[in-house]
Amino acid sequence: MAAVVEVQDLRKRYRSADPFAVDGVTFSLEPGEAFGLLGPNGAGKSSVVKMIAGLTRPNSGQISLFGESPTNASARAKLGFAPEDPDFPKYLRADEVLDYFARLLGIRGEERKRRIPDALKWASLDGEGRQVRQFSKGMKQRLGLAQAILGRPQLLILDEPTADLDPIGRRDVREMIAGLKAQGMSILLNSHLLSEVERVCDRVIIIAKGRPLVEGRIDEVVPEGETLESVFMKLVEEKFGRKESGLPSFMTDAGSVGGGT
Repeated sequence: MAAVVEVQDLRKRYRSADPFAVDGVTFSLEPGEAFGLLGPNGAGKSSVVKMIAGLTRPNSGQISLFGESPTNASARAKLGFAPEDPDFPKYLRADEVLDYFARLLGIRGEERKRRIPDALKWASLDGEGRQVRQFSKGMKQRLGLAQAILGRPQLLILDEPTADLDPIGRRDVREMIAGLKAQGMSILLNSHLLSEVERVCDRVIIIAKGRPLVEGRIDEVVPEGETLESVFMKLVEEKFGRKESGLPSFMTDAGSVGGGT
């Protein structure tokens, strides 16, 4: 069976004078697989996601989405995308937001009436009558996931779905992701919360400063007795080094503490 996503030697920078935001990234995502795109803030993860979704173009390299270019309408129709910080019209209610997106997807009236309540129930937003302006961060994230699955996508891209959520919110989103994966949906998860990824993903790629550090199955990347976070820290330190102290240099000078002049 053909890969859902194939990325080959992907490179992207936004201005010619800038360093590459993405520099030589290669991986594939298979049908029914949850794949983690990992790295710290500023690693280039969101740039990779936007190129796969056809929102921006690479400077070089190849991307295949269901065997086609990401800019092809037939490929993008199989894709659902939940951004990191979904922004919906604040005066709408949850059902009105989903009705708006369902119309954009070309879903007809009777089918909209069936899918919208189902999506709201799945996202634990059924019966919610408040406007989006009154939603918490977690409620907006769940609404973002609900709109992303309205079109019954074969691939769901999640850009930092648990960022800034409290432990209960992270648990809820994690359970929703696990349920979609169990139904056979392919999932590309972009996150810097490594413990969350370790729980739901089959394979991962770790990138830092746009460069790939390691790619493979979780059990291959993470040796027994270690965690994904510890492996990540080791890789970054080996590749880029680290400061001996996180303090400014004047704080590490002999006698500096309490020695201001």
